[in-house]
Formats: sequence, structure tokens, C-alpha cells
Amino acid sequence: MSLINSLLEGLDANDRERTVGLIKTNIAADLENVAAGAGPARQVDVGTRSRARRSGSTAGR
Repeated sequence: MSLINSLLEGLDANDRERTVGLIKTNIAADLENVAAGAGPARQVDVGTRSRARRSGSTAGR
């Protein structure tokens, strides 16, 4: 927990408490998802970019 505490250094007590609460909530949600069988999110699974199409494409030739 010392890494988190060092990252929160300089925040006032309210901001520190809120940030730690958000971190704990996210960790708990991730643990529940893993227990339910979900795998960790991969970089290719997140974001707004669509996949490149391979069929019928002549780009790069």
C-alpha cells in the first residue's frame, strides 16, 4: 500500500479518501469479475478503434 500512499502524497484528506475508495472499488469489481470467470481486459479489447479488415484489402501492396 506504500506505492498508493506515495502517489496520493500532496492530496488533501478528502481527495485522498475518495481516491483510495475508488481504487478499492475497482479492485473489488475486478476480483468479482475474475471469480465469475471473466478474463483480464486486454489492450485490444478496449478503446474505440475498430479492427483492420484483411479480406479484400489491397492496402500496403
